Amino acid sequence: MGRDSGHAHHGDERRVDVHSVDGRRVEVRSGDGRRVDVRSGTVTERDRRYGTSASLVASDIGENIISGHLPPGSSLRVHELASQYEMSLTPVREAMQRLVTEGLVARRPGVGFAVAPLTGDDIRDVFLTLGFVSGELAARAMDALTDAQRTELRALHHESIAMLHRDAANGLDSRNRAFYSLINHASRSPKLRWTAGLCIRFVPRTLYSDIPGWPEITVDGQRKVLEALDAGDVRAVREATRDFHHRAGEALAENFSENLRVRSAV
Repeated sequence: MGRDSGHAHHGDERRVDVHSVDGRRVEVRSGDGRRVDVRSGTVTERDRRYGTSASLVASDIGENIISGHLPPGSSLRVHELASQYEMSLTPVREAMQRLVTEGLVARRPGVGFAVAPLTGDDIRDVFLTLGFVSGELAARAMDALTDAQRTELRALHHESIAMLHRDAANGLDSRNRAFYSLINHASRSPKLRWTAGLCIRFVPRTLYSDIPGWPEITVDGQRKVLEALDAGDVRAVREATRDFHHRAGEALAENFSENLRVRSAV
């Protein structure tokens, strides 16, 4: 196994080691030993499914920011990141610009980029917004959902339950996104869907199972939404959807704050 090294700095406490695995995939080990798998070089079928190289870098760094593994103030140097991800500078610069637009990264004169200020309350605010918008989308979708769509929602819920029981929590993300995407599109409210999409960027994909309680919150949230839909209760649909996002946001905010506390104590 070949080895390169790269660094993302937060004082002297943040170090990232990069290990080449098969010529394309690299394992990025953060200072706490956590491993993050990313793809580099050739665009694979998985890359096409989740986006371009820039999207992959932006998603990976964004998730490490939101989870608290990459603390506010950490320097993000384009040349070092390009080395870590085994990519050219162009997609890394594009990834940084996307994260600046999303408010997760800020430009820093003389350094390039750094992780922007972020608190647990900021994360709660994002999910407060997401819950309000998603609740309205679900309420509008209730009468528009076809029998086939309701059947698909139940199938996605059963798949989510199976993944929870098999301890395959990472697969829950795709099922849960599909679950709410189906509801959101049925609402026929494109601007509200666009607003929800801005907030959904704060939902980690690959770190899903790292957040205590998230798998259980996800499955329970789907169950309550389905029960409200079956009952034909618009108010209950709206409240169940809002409650799910509130609980998910609280769990993510607590995980973020705890990870920062652990880092600051080191």
